Amino acid sequence: MSDILWIAYLGLLGAPAIGFLLKGKYKTVAMKMDFVVSIMTWTGLFGYVTGIPIGSALVWKIVFFVGILWDLIFVMFIDHSDEKIEGLSEKTVKTTTVVFSIIMLIPLYYGIYRYAFHMM
Repeated sequence: MSDILWIAYLGLLGAPAIGFLLKGKYKTVAMKMDFVVSIMTWTGLFGYVTGIPIGSALVWKIVFFVGILWDLIFVMFIDHSDEKIEGLSEKTVKTTTVVFSIIMLIPLYYGIYRYAFHMM
């Protein structure tokens, strides 16, 4: 059962990234950098879920720390989405985005942590 949930989570993370790529939404340097980091972290999670060794443990330890740092910086400071939600302040939208992003990324970094520090 847990394998099915991990595979579904992989799809949940990968589908929007592929959709953004196909629609040409990675226009800024920050967005392109985010895409590269997303590919690296997704690959690490894929390796964890499937049990396939990809690269060395050192690589995944670096990806783990760089990925967390990048995602926090990107979500909190760089991602200036122009999304306006009627009736909500900009601060409320930003706070909700940060909290939701962190919640969504916890399983990703749990998997990469396990892959880097326990599987290889």
